[in-house]
Amino acid sequence: MIKVAVCDDAPEITGNIEETLKAFDSALFDVAVFFRADALISSLQKQRYDFFVLDIELPTSSGIDIAKAIREQDLNVPIVFLTNYVEYMEDVFQVQTFDYILKPITKEKIFPVLRKVVKYLELDDEYFSFSHRKKTYHLKLSDIICFEKQRRNVIIHDKKQQYQVIMSTSELLGKLNDNFVQVHTSYVINTKFIKEIGAGYIILSETSTSMEVPVSRKFRNIAREQIIMQMRSKL
Repeated sequence: MIKVAVCDDAPEITGNIEETLKAFDSALFDVAVFFRADALISSLQKQRYDFFVLDIELPTSSGIDIAKAIREQDLNVPIVFLTNYVEYMEDVFQVQTFDYILKPITKEKIFPVLRKVVKYLELDDEYFSFSHRKKTYHLKLSDIICFEKQRRNVIIHDKKQQYQVIMSTSELLGKLNDNFVQVHTSYVINTKFIKEIGAGYIILSETSTSMEVPVSRKFRNIAREQIIMQMRSKL
Protein backbone atom coordinates (compact mmCIF):
# COMPACT_ATOMS: atom_id res chain seq x y z
CA MET A 1 0.00 0.00 0.00
CA ILE A 2 1.03 3.63 -0.48
CA LYS A 3 1.62 5.41 2.82
CA VAL A 4 0.25 8.97 2.72
CA ALA A 5 0.74 11.69 5.33
CA VAL A 6 -1.96 14.39 5.28
CA CYS A 7 -1.53 17.58 7.32
CA ASP A 8 -4.26 20.22 7.64
CA ASP A 9 -5.63 21.90 10.77
CA ALA A 10 -9.23 21.55 9.58
CA PRO A 11 -10.78 18.11 10.31
CA GLU A 12 -13.35 18.61 7.57
CA ILE A 13 -10.53 19.04 5.03
CA THR A 14 -8.58 15.97 6.17
CA GLY A 15 -11.82 13.97 6.22
CA ASN A 16 -12.59 15.09 2.69
CA ILE A 17 -9.11 14.07 1.52
CA GLU A 18 -9.44 10.65 3.15
CA GLU A 19 -12.78 10.07 1.45
CA THR A 20 -11.38 11.22 -1.89
CA LEU A 21 -8.40 8.88 -1.60
CA LYS A 22 -10.77 6.03 -0.75
CA ALA A 23 -12.95 6.89 -3.74
CA PHE A 24 -9.88 6.85 -6.00
CA ASP A 25 -8.92 3.33 -4.82
CA SER A 26 -10.26 1.92 -1.56
CA ALA A 27 -7.31 -0.47 -1.10
CA LEU A 28 -4.39 1.61 -2.37
CA PHE A 29 -3.69 4.19 0.35
CA ASP A 30 -2.72 3.92 4.01
CA VAL A 31 -3.48 7.41 5.35
CA ALA A 32 -1.97 9.06 8.44
CA VAL A 33 -3.65 12.36 9.42
CA PHE A 34 -1.94 15.22 11.27
CA PHE A 35 -3.45 18.52 12.41
CA ARG A 36 -0.17 20.19 13.44
CA ALA A 37 3.12 20.65 11.60
CA ASP A 38 5.25 19.67 14.61
CA ALA A 39 3.39 16.36 14.97
CA LEU A 40 4.13 15.38 11.37
CA ILE A 41 7.76 16.56 11.56
CA SER A 42 8.22 14.46 14.72
CA SER A 43 6.70 11.45 12.95
CA LEU A 44 9.33 11.67 10.20
CA GLN A 45 11.93 10.38 12.66
CA LYS A 46 10.26 6.97 12.92
CA GLN A 47 8.00 6.56 9.89
CA ARG A 48 8.58 6.70 6.13
CA TYR A 49 5.82 7.98 3.87
CA ASP A 50 5.46 7.51 0.12
CA PHE A 51 3.93 10.92 -0.45
CA PHE A 52 2.57 13.95 1.40
CA VAL A 53 -0.50 16.19 1.15
CA LEU A 54 0.22 19.42 3.06
CA ASP A 55 -1.80 22.54 3.77
CA ILE A 56 0.37 25.62 3.27
CA GLU A 57 -1.38 27.71 5.95
CA LEU A 58 -1.18 26.16 9.44
CA PRO A 59 -1.68 27.94 12.81
CA THR A 60 1.83 27.67 14.28
CA SER A 61 3.90 26.80 11.20
CA SER A 62 3.38 26.14 7.50
CA GLY A 63 3.41 23.38 4.97
CA ILE A 64 6.60 24.91 3.56
CA ASP A 65 8.37 24.28 6.90
CA ILE A 66 7.20 20.66 6.85
CA ALA A 67 8.40 20.28 3.26
CA LYS A 68 11.86 21.60 4.20
CA ALA A 69 12.07 18.99 6.98
CA ILE A 70 10.96 16.29 4.53
CA ARG A 71 13.54 17.36 1.95
CA GLU A 72 16.32 17.01 4.52
CA GLN A 73 15.55 13.28 4.54
CA ASP A 74 14.22 12.61 1.05
CA LEU A 75 14.74 14.72 -2.07
CA ASN A 76 12.41 12.68 -4.27
CA VAL A 77 9.25 11.83 -2.30
CA PRO A 78 6.18 13.54 -3.87
CA ILE A 79 4.78 16.54 -1.95
CA VAL A 80 1.36 17.95 -2.91
CA PHE A 81 0.29 21.27 -1.42
CA LEU A 82 -3.21 22.51 -0.60
CA THR A 83 -3.78 26.24 -0.72
CA ASN A 84 -6.41 28.92 -1.09
CA TYR A 85 -4.14 31.35 -2.87
CA VAL A 86 -2.11 31.20 -6.08
CA GLU A 87 0.29 33.79 -4.57
CA TYR A 88 2.03 31.03 -2.61
CA MET A 89 3.20 29.25 -5.73
CA GLU A 90 6.70 30.80 -5.78
CA ASP A 91 7.39 29.55 -2.25
CA VAL A 92 5.87 26.16 -3.04
CA PHE A 93 8.21 25.39 -5.92
CA GLN A 94 11.32 26.25 -3.91
CA VAL A 95 10.91 22.94 -2.06
CA GLN A 96 10.63 20.73 -5.17
CA THR A 97 6.87 20.40 -5.15
CA PHE A 98 5.28 17.54 -7.05
CA ASP A 99 2.00 19.45 -7.53
CA TYR A 100 -0.49 21.74 -5.80
CA ILE A 101 -4.27 21.83 -5.47
CA LEU A 102 -6.38 24.92 -4.95
CA LYS A 103 -9.13 24.55 -2.35
CA PRO A 104 -11.92 23.50 -2.18
CA ILE A 105 -10.86 19.86 -2.70
CA THR A 106 -12.83 17.98 -5.36
CA LYS A 107 -12.37 14.67 -7.16
CA GLU A 108 -11.93 16.58 -10.42
CA LYS A 109 -8.93 18.40 -8.94
CA ILE A 110 -7.26 15.64 -6.94
CA PHE A 111 -7.78 12.54 -9.11
CA PRO A 112 -5.39 13.72 -11.90
CA VAL A 113 -2.76 14.48 -9.25
CA LEU A 114 -3.20 11.05 -7.66
CA ARG A 115 -2.81 9.37 -11.04
CA LYS A 116 0.49 11.22 -11.52
CA VAL A 117 1.69 10.24 -8.03
CA VAL A 118 0.85 6.54 -8.54
CA LYS A 119 2.53 6.53 -11.95
CA TYR A 120 5.61 8.22 -10.51
CA LEU A 121 5.90 5.68 -7.70
CA GLU A 122 5.37 2.72 -10.01
CA LEU A 123 7.96 3.89 -12.55
CA ASP A 124 10.56 4.84 -9.98
CA ASP A 125 13.16 2.05 -10.02
CA GLU A 126 13.63 2.45 -6.27
CA TYR A 127 10.29 0.69 -5.72
CA PHE A 128 8.93 -2.77 -6.46
CA SER A 129 5.20 -2.48 -7.10
CA PHE A 130 2.75 -5.38 -7.19
CA SER A 131 -0.87 -6.22 -6.38
CA HIS A 132 -2.07 -9.10 -4.21
CA ARG A 133 -5.63 -9.83 -3.06
CA LYS A 134 -6.91 -6.46 -4.31
CA LYS A 135 -4.19 -4.51 -2.48
CA THR A 136 -1.33 -2.65 -4.15
CA TYR A 137 2.09 -2.63 -2.50
CA HIS A 138 5.11 -0.40 -3.10
CA LEU A 139 8.23 -1.87 -1.46
CA LYS A 140 11.57 -0.10 -1.49
CA LEU A 141 13.98 -2.19 -3.54
CA SER A 142 16.72 -1.34 -1.04
CA ASP A 143 14.70 -3.19 1.65
CA ILE A 144 14.24 -6.40 -0.37
CA ILE A 145 16.79 -9.11 0.45
CA CYS A 146 15.83 -11.59 -2.26
CA PHE A 147 13.04 -13.11 -4.33
CA GLU A 148 12.28 -16.82 -4.11
CA LYS A 149 10.39 -18.46 -6.98
CA GLN A 150 8.06 -21.34 -6.11
CA ARG A 151 6.37 -22.41 -9.35
CA ARG A 152 4.00 -19.54 -10.24
CA ASN A 153 4.48 -17.83 -6.89
CA VAL A 154 7.20 -15.36 -5.94
CA ILE A 155 8.07 -15.05 -2.25
CA ILE A 156 9.47 -11.60 -1.49
CA HIS A 157 11.85 -11.56 1.46
CA ASP A 158 12.31 -8.02 2.74
CA LYS A 159 13.82 -6.61 5.94
CA LYS A 160 10.51 -6.65 7.82
CA GLN A 161 8.37 -9.47 6.47
CA GLN A 162 7.50 -11.72 3.54
CA TYR A 163 5.05 -11.09 0.73
CA GLN A 164 3.72 -13.35 -1.98
CA VAL A 165 2.64 -12.61 -5.53
CA ILE A 166 1.98 -14.59 -8.72
CA MET A 167 4.52 -13.44 -11.31
CA SER A 168 6.70 -14.94 -14.04
CA THR A 169 10.49 -14.78 -13.74
CA SER A 170 10.78 -12.53 -16.80
CA GLU A 171 8.19 -10.13 -15.39
CA LEU A 172 10.01 -10.08 -12.05
CA LEU A 173 13.42 -9.37 -13.59
CA GLY A 174 11.91 -6.57 -15.66
CA LYS A 175 10.96 -4.71 -12.49
CA LEU A 176 14.41 -4.80 -10.86
CA ASN A 177 17.48 -2.58 -11.01
CA ASP A 178 21.13 -3.60 -11.40
CA ASN A 179 21.55 -4.43 -7.71
CA PHE A 180 19.61 -7.67 -8.28
CA VAL A 181 21.23 -10.78 -9.72
CA GLN A 182 19.68 -14.15 -10.56
CA VAL A 183 21.83 -16.90 -9.02
CA HIS A 184 19.44 -19.83 -9.39
CA THR A 185 16.23 -20.69 -11.22
CA SER A 186 14.47 -20.11 -7.91
CA TYR A 187 16.44 -17.14 -6.50
CA VAL A 188 17.14 -13.51 -7.38
CA ILE A 189 19.25 -11.73 -4.75
CA ASN A 190 20.00 -8.15 -3.74
CA THR A 191 23.79 -7.86 -3.85
CA LYS A 192 23.86 -5.24 -1.06
CA PHE A 193 22.92 -8.00 1.45
CA ILE A 194 25.72 -10.42 0.48
CA LYS A 195 27.75 -11.48 3.51
CA GLU A 196 29.61 -14.51 2.15
CA ILE A 197 30.12 -16.14 -1.25
CA GLY A 198 30.91 -19.86 -1.45
CA ALA A 199 31.42 -22.31 -4.30
CA GLY A 200 27.74 -23.19 -4.56
CA TYR A 201 26.02 -20.81 -2.17
CA ILE A 202 25.65 -17.20 -1.04
CA ILE A 203 24.81 -16.07 2.46
CA LEU A 204 22.60 -13.00 2.67
CA SER A 205 22.49 -11.12 5.95
CA GLU A 206 20.39 -8.32 7.43
CA THR A 207 21.42 -7.40 11.00
CA SER A 208 21.02 -10.52 13.18
CA THR A 209 19.28 -12.73 10.62
CA SER A 210 20.79 -14.50 7.63
CA MET A 211 19.75 -16.94 4.92
CA GLU A 212 21.71 -19.25 2.63
CA VAL A 213 20.81 -19.22 -1.07
CA PRO A 214 22.03 -21.85 -3.54
CA VAL A 215 23.97 -20.83 -6.65
CA SER A 216 23.34 -23.17 -9.59
CA ARG A 217 25.88 -24.11 -12.29
CA LYS A 218 23.67 -22.49 -14.91
CA PHE A 219 24.00 -19.04 -13.35
CA ARG A 220 27.32 -19.38 -11.48
CA ASN A 221 29.69 -17.64 -13.90
CA ILE A 222 27.45 -14.83 -15.07
CA ALA A 223 26.14 -14.23 -11.52
CA ARG A 224 29.69 -13.96 -10.15
CA GLU A 225 30.61 -11.44 -12.87
CA GLN A 226 27.52 -9.33 -12.15
CA ILE A 227 28.13 -9.44 -8.39
CA ILE A 228 31.78 -8.36 -8.83
CA MET A 229 30.69 -5.48 -11.10
CA GLN A 230 28.17 -4.31 -8.52
CA MET A 231 30.70 -4.48 -5.70
CA ARG A 232 33.26 -2.53 -7.75
CA SER A 233 30.69 0.17 -8.54
CA LYS A 234 30.20 0.78 -4.80
CA LEU A 235 33.92 1.26 -4.06
